[in-house]
Amino acid sequence: MNPDGSVGSCTACHTRHRFSVEMARKPYTCSACHEGPDVPAYKVYMVSKHGNIFSSVGDRWNFDAVPWVVGRDFTAPTCATCHVSLIVNDDGEAVAERTHRMNDRLPWRIFGLIYAHPHPKSADTSIIKNRAGLPLPTELTGEPAAKFLIDGKEQEKRRKAMQNICLACHGQGWVDGQFARFQNTIRTTNEMTRTATRILMTAWEKGAARGLAENDSIFNEAIEKKWVEEWLFFANSTRFASAMMGADYGAFANGRWYLSKNIQEMADWLRFKLEGIEAQKKE
Repeated sequence: MNPDGSVGSCTACHTRHRFSVEMARKPYTCSACHEGPDVPAYKVYMVSKHGNIFSSVGDRWNFDAVPWVVGRDFTAPTCATCHVSLIVNDDGEAVAERTHRMNDRLPWRIFGLIYAHPHPKSADTSIIKNRAGLPLPTELTGEPAAKFLIDGKEQEKRRKAMQNICLACHGQGWVDGQFARFQNTIRTTNEMTRTATRILMTAWEKGAARGLAENDSIFNEAIEKKWVEEWLFFANSTRFASAMMGADYGAFANGRWYLSKNIQEMADWLRFKLEGIEAQKKE
């Protein structure tokens, strides 16, 4: 329990010995946990336009100012700007209130699990079970385990909180377009993950791989590992690129190209495996 009433480890962003506001506001700190292929937020940010601006002129920004004045203390967002920091305009009006809960301004949980879905209501995700009894916030076919997730009203509240930050620099039309593109990315990446899941479930049904029905791990066979890559690496990367405008990560650097390629390889693997099973039956 922290002094402000929040629960969590301060040292994730304010590292020991200094407890620096500046350090928490710079994207380098976030890269400690958000750089790998499953959550490439730092890499996407650094190739985005916002990252370009930070790399070019960020050494002239005031990272210690409290409150943080958009357009004066900094001229492009860092991770902290969008997720947690108290942001005000030149008139001292709050653009975003300070929070230490990273998803307060996020309607969607876009990484870590099989499908993008509304954020869980509780930080205790161990209570989540889908209809099949699996510890997942969605069914394997994508439908959300709704009673454990925030509803549409709460999603809209969080969306507006994030959009307010965007509107501090951008016009309404630009912001609306960005969020429409992002919503479309969530839809299409979930659809492609669903396609990969159907191929995997066919492999289980036809005996080409052992799955849930055999009480076996769903992560230990070749086609299962490719299925994991579909959502853990390629769908996640595509969504991060769409959210943060890091274009190449949404296309060829673990993006849509690999989403499509992986589905083709899964389908080919299943066909070859089934042909082998049929050939063995004839011998």
